[in-house]
Amino acid sequence: MPLFTVASVSGSLGVTTLSVGLALIWPRPVVLVEADPSGGSAILAGYCTGVARPGLSELVLAHRHRQLTEELPSRLFPLADSNASLLPGLRAHQQAASLLGVWDSLLDALRALEVDTGVDIVVDAGRLGMVGSPEPLISESDVTVVVTGTGLPELARVRSWLPGLQEGSLGDVRLVIAGPARRYSTSEVTKTLGVPVLGEVAWDPDAARWWSHGEPQRRFDRSPLPRSVMALGKLLRALAPRTEDAQPRARAGAER
Repeated sequence: MPLFTVASVSGSLGVTTLSVGLALIWPRPVVLVEADPSGGSAILAGYCTGVARPGLSELVLAHRHRQLTEELPSRLFPLADSNASLLPGLRAHQQAASLLGVWDSLLDALRALEVDTGVDIVVDAGRLGMVGSPEPLISESDVTVVVTGTGLPELARVRSWLPGLQEGSLGDVRLVIAGPARRYSTSEVTKTLGVPVLGEVAWDPDAARWWSHGEPQRRFDRSPLPRSVMALGKLLRALAPRTEDAQPRARAGAER
């Protein structure tokens, strides 16, 4: 099951916008898991413009009754004009602690779903280190993408997180550059942090509002934003091809 996680180590750098964009342009069936424990479902409130749908909150109860695998398909919300379905996140951050025992069961349920339907998984993990953070999903990801700016404070925070993230992950860890100011080049960031930069998200706040707020933009197709996200998606899939397409490769965790 190709499993990709998108996260950051500080602030809001467009993790959810990138996750939504990846899911919407994914060329095959994909489930977008809104696993950000901060609550409030930014995707339902933003891209889905306030639509109310059950999601992780209901799966907490299903987990208690040992019915999570059976309940999961009914909690997936198809996103129109795409190959994506959404598992909405928590309604409130106060529920985050209740997720600590749920992530392992959700991982098993996602694997079962992949066997049945052949879907890929994209996880919006939000900010790392929060109570209720989806650690099992992150550790089992084929690729974990850390979104960061290139200012010294952002890079210093990423540097502090990388050893633990790499040690706890079975897959690859990659950086994605975002934000309006690009103080250092991707090659400089890679050299400084010792982790490859997968690519950059083009900075276009107006175009991004389609994915972040559900507001269609007249010249969206001309924006560099969707092209940059499409390129990132292609690179992600190359790092973790589906079993039927894969060439034998050693996982990053096994090499360390």
